[in-house]
Amino acid sequence: MKFLQALFRPFAVLLLLLGSLFLTACSIPGHTTPNAEANRAKLGTQWGEDLESRSTNLQLKRINEKPFAVQMLRYSATALGGERRTELPLANERVELRVLKENGGVWPIYRKGGVEQLKGKSGERYRLEYRNNTRTKTYEIVTTVDGLDVLNGQAGSVKNRGYVLRPGGVLRIEGFRKSRNEVAAFRFSSAADSYAANSDAGSAANVGVIGTAIFELADPVSVKPQEGSSACVQKP
Repeated sequence: MKFLQALFRPFAVLLLLLGSLFLTACSIPGHTTPNAEANRAKLGTQWGEDLESRSTNLQLKRINEKPFAVQMLRYSATALGGERRTELPLANERVELRVLKENGGVWPIYRKGGVEQLKGKSGERYRLEYRNNTRTKTYEIVTTVDGLDVLNGQAGSVKNRGYVLRPGGVLRIEGFRKSRNEVAAFRFSSAADSYAANSDAGSAANVGVIGTAIFELADPVSVKPQEGSSACVQKP
Protein backbone atom coordinates (compact mmCIF):
# COMPACT_ATOMS: atom_id res chain seq x y z
CA MET A 1 0.00 0.00 0.00
CA LYS A 2 1.16 3.48 -0.28
CA PHE A 3 0.65 3.77 3.38
CA LEU A 4 3.58 5.87 4.42
CA GLN A 5 4.29 8.45 1.79
CA ALA A 6 2.96 11.08 4.06
CA LEU A 7 3.55 9.30 7.36
CA PHE A 8 6.42 6.91 6.88
CA ARG A 9 8.45 8.98 4.44
CA PRO A 10 9.51 11.10 7.42
CA PHE A 11 10.46 7.88 9.13
CA ALA A 12 12.36 6.78 6.05
CA VAL A 13 14.55 9.84 6.52
CA LEU A 14 14.93 8.80 10.13
CA LEU A 15 17.41 5.97 9.55
CA LEU A 16 15.68 5.21 6.23
CA LEU A 17 12.88 3.36 8.01
CA LEU A 18 15.09 2.34 10.87
CA GLY A 19 17.80 0.22 9.50
CA SER A 20 19.56 0.90 6.23
CA LEU A 21 22.65 3.02 6.84
CA PHE A 22 25.60 0.88 7.89
CA LEU A 23 29.08 2.39 7.64
CA THR A 24 31.63 0.48 5.61
CA ALA A 25 34.30 -1.04 7.84
CA CYS A 26 37.63 -2.60 7.00
CA SER A 27 37.62 -6.35 7.64
CA ILE A 28 40.28 -7.87 9.88
CA PRO A 29 41.33 -11.44 9.12
CA GLY A 30 39.90 -13.79 11.70
CA HIS A 31 37.50 -11.19 13.09
CA THR A 32 33.88 -10.29 12.37
CA THR A 33 33.37 -6.61 11.68
CA PRO A 34 30.43 -4.73 13.22
CA ASN A 35 29.25 -4.06 9.67
CA ALA A 36 29.13 -7.77 8.84
CA GLU A 37 27.24 -8.52 12.05
CA ALA A 38 24.71 -5.80 11.25
CA ASN A 39 24.18 -7.15 7.74
CA ARG A 40 23.52 -10.65 9.07
CA ALA A 41 21.08 -9.28 11.64
CA LYS A 42 19.10 -7.29 9.08
CA LEU A 43 15.94 -8.93 7.79
CA GLY A 44 13.42 -8.16 5.08
CA THR A 45 10.21 -9.89 3.98
CA GLN A 46 9.93 -12.07 0.89
CA TRP A 47 6.98 -12.51 -1.47
CA GLY A 48 6.23 -16.02 -0.25
CA GLU A 49 4.06 -18.94 -1.30
CA ASP A 50 0.42 -18.54 -2.29
CA LEU A 51 -2.12 -18.77 0.53
CA GLU A 52 -5.89 -18.73 0.41
CA SER A 53 -7.20 -15.58 2.07
CA ARG A 54 -10.66 -14.45 1.07
CA SER A 55 -11.71 -10.84 1.30
CA THR A 56 -14.85 -8.78 0.77
CA ASN A 57 -15.17 -5.11 -0.09
CA LEU A 58 -16.85 -2.50 2.10
CA GLN A 59 -17.34 1.21 1.59
CA LEU A 60 -17.27 3.08 4.89
CA LYS A 61 -16.41 6.70 5.63
CA ARG A 62 -13.41 7.75 7.67
CA ILE A 63 -14.34 10.09 10.51
CA ASN A 64 -11.04 11.88 9.91
CA GLU A 65 -8.65 11.50 6.97
CA LYS A 66 -5.72 11.76 9.37
CA PRO A 67 -4.95 8.57 11.31
CA PHE A 68 -5.39 8.91 15.05
CA ALA A 69 -2.59 6.41 15.69
CA VAL A 70 0.61 5.49 13.84
CA GLN A 71 3.04 2.83 14.98
CA MET A 72 6.26 1.33 13.65
CA LEU A 73 7.60 -2.07 14.64
CA ARG A 74 11.16 -2.78 13.63
CA TYR A 75 12.34 -6.34 13.10
CA SER A 76 15.68 -8.07 12.73
CA ALA A 77 17.41 -11.36 13.52
CA THR A 78 18.70 -10.11 16.87
CA ALA A 79 16.93 -9.02 20.03
CA LEU A 80 16.94 -5.35 20.95
CA GLY A 81 17.06 -6.19 24.64
CA GLY A 82 14.92 -4.70 27.34
CA GLU A 83 11.35 -5.70 28.17
CA ARG A 84 10.08 -8.81 26.35
CA ARG A 85 6.43 -9.00 25.39
CA THR A 86 4.12 -10.93 23.08
CA GLU A 87 1.93 -8.08 21.86
CA LEU A 88 2.24 -4.43 20.90
CA PRO A 89 -0.48 -2.07 22.20
CA LEU A 90 -1.67 0.50 19.64
CA ALA A 91 -3.91 3.56 19.97
CA ASN A 92 -3.79 3.64 23.77
CA GLU A 93 -4.48 -0.11 23.91
CA ARG A 94 -7.68 0.14 21.88
CA VAL A 95 -5.97 -2.13 19.35
CA GLU A 96 -3.18 -4.63 19.88
CA LEU A 97 -0.83 -6.26 17.41
CA ARG A 98 0.73 -9.69 17.66
CA VAL A 99 3.08 -11.26 15.12
CA LEU A 100 2.36 -14.96 14.87
CA LYS A 101 4.54 -17.85 13.79
CA GLU A 102 3.44 -20.47 11.29
CA ASN A 103 2.78 -22.93 14.15
CA GLY A 104 0.60 -20.44 15.99
CA GLY A 105 3.26 -19.29 18.44
CA VAL A 106 4.17 -15.63 18.89
CA TRP A 107 7.32 -13.90 17.71
CA PRO A 108 8.82 -11.99 20.68
CA ILE A 109 8.83 -8.21 20.73
CA TYR A 110 11.38 -6.28 22.77
CA ARG A 111 10.98 -2.73 24.04
CA LYS A 112 13.92 -0.57 25.00
CA GLY A 113 14.21 3.20 25.17
CA GLY A 114 10.75 3.68 23.66
CA VAL A 115 11.61 1.53 20.63
CA GLU A 116 9.91 -1.79 19.82
CA GLN A 117 11.69 -4.47 17.84
CA LEU A 118 10.66 -7.98 16.89
CA LYS A 119 13.18 -10.80 16.71
CA GLY A 120 12.60 -12.91 13.59
CA LYS A 121 14.45 -15.63 11.72
CA SER A 122 15.30 -15.79 8.03
CA GLY A 123 13.14 -18.26 6.10
CA GLU A 124 10.40 -18.40 8.73
CA ARG A 125 6.82 -17.39 7.98
CA TYR A 126 4.86 -14.83 9.99
CA ARG A 127 1.43 -13.22 9.98
CA LEU A 128 0.06 -10.07 11.57
CA GLU A 129 -2.85 -10.24 13.99
CA TYR A 130 -4.74 -7.10 15.01
CA ARG A 131 -7.33 -7.23 17.79
CA ASN A 132 -9.96 -4.54 18.44
CA ASN A 133 -10.33 -4.23 22.21
CA THR A 134 -13.29 -1.86 22.03
CA ARG A 135 -16.98 -2.76 21.98
CA THR A 136 -18.27 0.13 19.91
CA LYS A 137 -15.54 1.40 17.55
CA THR A 138 -14.82 0.25 14.01
CA TYR A 139 -11.31 0.89 12.74
CA GLU A 140 -9.50 0.85 9.43
CA ILE A 141 -6.04 -0.72 9.59
CA VAL A 142 -3.57 0.44 6.94
CA THR A 143 -0.41 -1.65 7.04
CA THR A 144 2.94 -1.57 5.30
CA VAL A 145 5.77 -4.08 5.34
CA ASP A 146 9.20 -2.76 4.35
CA GLY A 147 7.51 0.44 3.13
CA LEU A 148 5.09 -1.39 0.79
CA ASP A 149 1.33 -1.45 1.24
CA VAL A 150 0.15 -4.98 1.99
CA LEU A 151 -2.99 -4.53 -0.13
CA ASN A 152 -1.60 -3.11 -3.36
CA GLY A 153 2.19 -3.57 -3.17
CA GLN A 154 2.84 0.12 -3.81
CA ALA A 155 4.76 2.59 -1.68
CA GLY A 156 2.87 3.32 1.53
CA SER A 157 0.44 6.21 1.83
CA VAL A 158 -2.37 7.12 4.22
CA LYS A 159 -4.47 7.85 1.14
CA ASN A 160 -4.63 4.11 0.52
CA ARG A 161 -7.44 2.10 2.03
CA GLY A 162 -6.92 -0.76 4.44
CA TYR A 163 -8.66 -3.58 6.27
CA VAL A 164 -11.76 -3.08 8.42
CA LEU A 165 -11.54 -4.14 12.08
CA ARG A 166 -14.92 -4.16 13.82
CA PRO A 167 -15.63 -4.05 17.59
CA GLY A 168 -14.19 -7.05 19.39
CA GLY A 169 -12.92 -8.40 16.07
CA VAL A 170 -9.65 -10.01 15.05
CA LEU A 171 -7.91 -9.30 11.75
CA ARG A 172 -5.17 -11.61 10.50
CA ILE A 173 -3.03 -10.45 7.60
CA GLU A 174 -1.25 -13.48 6.12
CA GLY A 175 0.71 -11.76 3.36
CA PHE A 176 0.77 -9.34 0.44
CA ARG A 177 -2.62 -9.44 -1.26
CA LYS A 178 -2.65 -10.78 -4.83
CA SER A 179 -6.41 -11.01 -5.38
CA ARG A 180 -9.67 -11.12 -3.45
CA ASN A 181 -8.98 -14.77 -2.63
CA GLU A 182 -5.20 -15.09 -2.36
CA VAL A 183 -2.11 -13.57 -0.75
CA ALA A 184 1.65 -14.15 -0.98
CA ALA A 185 2.85 -15.26 2.45
CA PHE A 186 5.10 -13.09 4.61
CA ARG A 187 8.47 -14.81 5.09
CA PHE A 188 11.51 -13.30 6.74
CA SER A 189 14.47 -13.09 4.37
CA SER A 190 17.71 -11.28 3.77
CA ALA A 191 17.33 -7.63 2.79
CA ALA A 192 18.57 -8.45 -0.74
CA ASP A 193 15.88 -11.12 -1.21
CA SER A 194 13.03 -9.00 0.15
CA TYR A 195 10.02 -8.06 -1.96
CA ALA A 196 10.81 -4.37 -1.40
CA ALA A 197 14.34 -4.76 -2.77
CA ASN A 198 13.05 -6.48 -5.92
CA SER A 199 10.00 -4.34 -6.64
CA ASP A 200 9.90 -1.18 -8.75
CA ALA A 201 7.78 0.40 -5.99
CA GLY A 202 10.11 -0.59 -3.16
CA SER A 203 13.65 -0.14 -1.91
CA ALA A 204 16.09 -2.25 0.11
CA ALA A 205 16.67 0.89 2.18
CA ASN A 206 13.19 0.51 3.69
CA VAL A 207 13.34 -3.10 4.87
CA GLY A 208 12.94 -4.09 8.49
CA VAL A 209 9.83 -2.13 9.48
CA ILE A 210 6.16 -3.03 9.86
CA GLY A 211 4.05 0.14 9.83
CA THR A 212 0.47 0.59 11.02
CA ALA A 213 -1.88 3.56 10.72
CA ILE A 214 -5.34 3.43 12.34
CA PHE A 215 -8.43 5.39 11.30
CA GLU A 216 -11.83 5.43 12.96
CA LEU A 217 -14.73 4.59 10.64
CA ALA A 218 -18.38 5.62 10.70
CA ASP A 219 -19.94 2.17 10.66
CA PRO A 220 -23.74 1.89 10.75
CA VAL A 221 -23.48 -1.85 11.40
CA SER A 222 -20.90 -2.23 14.16
CA VAL A 223 -21.07 -5.97 14.66
CA LYS A 224 -18.45 -8.41 15.80
CA PRO A 225 -17.28 -10.59 12.87
CA GLN A 226 -17.30 -14.31 13.45
CA GLU A 227 -13.96 -16.02 13.89
CA GLY A 228 -12.58 -17.13 10.54
CA SER A 229 -14.76 -14.80 8.50
CA SER A 230 -13.40 -13.13 5.38
CA ALA A 231 -11.30 -10.01 5.73
CA CYS A 232 -13.13 -6.79 4.87
CA VAL A 233 -11.22 -4.39 2.65
CA GLN A 234 -12.12 -0.71 2.85
CA LYS A 235 -12.71 0.82 -0.58
CA PRO A 236 -12.60 4.55 -1.46
